Amino acid sequence: MANTYAITYKGIIVKPDNKSLSKLEALMRKFQSAKRYSYKRILEGLNRKEVVSLTKPIFINNSRYMRDAHLEAKAAIESQKELLPLYIEELTGSIKNVKKKINKLKISKKRYKNEAIAYKRNKLRKLKKKLKHYEYLLENNKVPKIVFGSKKLLRKLNKGKITKQEWRNARSNAIWARGEKSKNGNENIKLSYMGDNLFKVRILNALSNKRGDRIVFKVRFPDKFTTKLIKHLSLGEAYSVRVIRKKKQIEVHVSIDATPKNKSNFALGCAGIDINVDNISVTIANSVGNYIASKVFWMHELSTVGKNKRKWIISNTVKEAIEWVKEFNVDVVAIEKLKFLRDYTSNSKINRATHNFMCSQIGEKIALRCFKENLALLQVSAYYSSFIGKAKYQKKYGISTHQAAALVLARRAMDYDEKIPKNILSTLFPKEGEKGLELKDLKYWKKVYKWFKSTIKKEFKKGVYIKGRHFDAFLEKVS
Repeated sequence: MANTYAITYKGIIVKPDNKSLSKLEALMRKFQSAKRYSYKRILEGLNRKEVVSLTKPIFINNSRYMRDAHLEAKAAIESQKELLPLYIEELTGSIKNVKKKINKLKISKKRYKNEAIAYKRNKLRKLKKKLKHYEYLLENNKVPKIVFGSKKLLRKLNKGKITKQEWRNARSNAIWARGEKSKNGNENIKLSYMGDNLFKVRILNALSNKRGDRIVFKVRFPDKFTTKLIKHLSLGEAYSVRVIRKKKQIEVHVSIDATPKNKSNFALGCAGIDINVDNISVTIANSVGNYIASKVFWMHELSTVGKNKRKWIISNTVKEAIEWVKEFNVDVVAIEKLKFLRDYTSNSKINRATHNFMCSQIGEKIALRCFKENLALLQVSAYYSSFIGKAKYQKKYGISTHQAAALVLARRAMDYDEKIPKNILSTLFPKEGEKGLELKDLKYWKKVYKWFKSTIKKEFKKGVYIKGRHFDAFLEKVS
């Protein structure tokens, strides 16, 4: 996860004239056509320079616009590659659910159960076919076909529920320009403050014969965004602008790079956050690293709902969690360093990739919320955090493994070491224990973890299944 995140402010164009709108729509149409053309050329293996040289004479004779169209197309491909493991995971879950329903129907006494079973089996065949297709794409480093304009609208077009013009409008409704600090913020779409919450947006009309011709609109942003935008523009920092035509209005989305505060002040303690696909576990530690409070914020539906609902759940849960953190007046939030696994060679790795992808989404939301609330965000190593939390703090404070892991992350951000407890010292490191040595290094925790796992496997082979809520319970059973 990067240290910089994009935060977007949305405004609306005020009373646009028809002539300017006509010019903007023509520019949008060319830009989106270039994006779709670039998408196909990228899949053919062409690099950016080659794609831009092809698109400029066909669509818009402006290198920046065509580079941005290429970047948008490339981002669409990358996002599909990242989402493939998630699609596979969701389909696998759906197949299991359908099989369960079929088995229940077989033993049921419903009147029309044979028809219901036939329907479910047909659905199962479709899901398996789709799963096989996605697995093939993943194995061969390919991406699913993208419908620019949305599959939903394409179905409506095929059924005659919308016109071809409506379909074309949906496929050519936006233009985007990337920000550049060297060009005073943005070269192709410039933004300036006019007063009274109104901004002037000047879009370079590269289709015009007149050099430097620009399409000018007035944009109104909400009051809460105005001050921040004015400050950002006055600094000459880069900002990206996306102009989108909706049904009743034209929106202007201004995105700026936001870096959460990283100056740490632990005088009031630190909040550790352990991120999981079904919950956010938060634990507050005081200035000397001791436990104060902990809470779990659940997201039970996250792995089963659609993309938009998932975003809504994550946003609201993160907001609730950070608001709870603020009640303790801490100035620092610690989370684990999140990485996205790209080597998908087994089901376990696909599951892990799905987990990491969703956790990365949650992590990004936490980073943005910290930026908005002016909280410092630290990313720390998560090595053995769950295991250390289980071994040291779970029973002591009566909290879950995830909450205990959050405490370890908070303490790690504050540079506190985790000593091996005495009850483990006497079992695994008796010589060091007799000498009164304090073992803190992670290499010792690695040995403890390996011993823990190997002991469980050995006992399981003997027919003994060890399942203790706390680590102490495990020690009692193996001692």
